[in-house]
Formats: sequence, C-alpha cells, structure tokens
Amino acid sequence: MRAMKRRITAILLTTALLALPTAASATAPPELSDARNAYRQSQREIAEQRHEQMLVELRLTNGPYGDSSGEFTWAVARWRPVVDRYFEYDRVDWALRIIECESHGDPQAKNPISSASGLFQHLGSLWPDRAAAAGWKGADVFDPFANIAVAAWLLDNGGPSHWVCKAHR
Repeated sequence: MRAMKRRITAILLTTALLALPTAASATAPPELSDARNAYRQSQREIAEQRHEQMLVELRLTNGPYGDSSGEFTWAVARWRPVVDRYFEYDRVDWALRIIECESHGDPQAKNPISSASGLFQHLGSLWPDRAAAAGWKGADVFDPFANIAVAAWLLDNGGPSHWVCKAHR
C-alpha cells in the first residue's frame, strides 16, 4: 500500500513538473518586459536622488568633504581601512571627520556627562538595539569595528543628523 502511494505521488509530481512552462515559453510579453524595465529604471533614479540628497545633508550637517587624505592625525587616519570597509566611498572622509570630532580616534572614548561611547560616540541606551539592527547584536560599543559598522548602518538608515560636530561647520 505504501509503495503504491509513493508511486502515485511520484507520478503526480512528475506530471506537475512537466506541465510547468519552460524558460523559453515563459517569457513575458513585450509590454510586461517594458513595464518591468521602466519600473526598475525609476527605482534606480529614486535611489540616485536619495543618494544625492543624503550627500547634500552630509555637507550641510558637517561641512564640505572631499579627499582629505593627510589632514587627519594618525589616531583618526588609522581607522580609514575599517571605515572604507563599511562606508560608501564618498562618505569615508565625512566619517573620519566625525570620528575626529567625536572621539579624536580613541575607540575607548567616553563622554564624561553622557553615555556616549566609542569612536562615533553612540549613546548607551540606543546602542544595543542599533547594534542588533545593524547585525552586530551583543557587540561592545568600544569594539571599533562594531562601532564603525553600526555608524555606517545608522547613516544609511537615519541620515547624518545623529552627529552634529560643531568643529566642522
């Protein structure tokens, strides 16, 4: 009886698979392909506009930034390879300037009057949720890799307003 059920199931599955359209017969009509391509293009344009808007916000919030290689002290510049890894290329110098302003490149920096800690001075009460959302659940705020990665995530998901360094206005 079980063998018969298995055989019937195998036949039904094979029949169902054979009835599926092949890749060649499953091509979309031209108008659907055109609509799909137009949609994808509009999404790319929206993403580019959002990216440009974020760059403007970065400049307004923390001043102009460009290639400032050599402008940073060693304490800040040593984090460039890590920042390069997590931030988009056009945000690296901005991120290094925030590190310079917030912690002077000291991953163990702690604000004496608040819970702000680490290179980007993340607030202690917000760190666990932000770290988890960024994929660094349980990471220590003083871990420079986690601190930088979470800052990159925060910039992408909340914009630059989390950091206002008056030294760079």
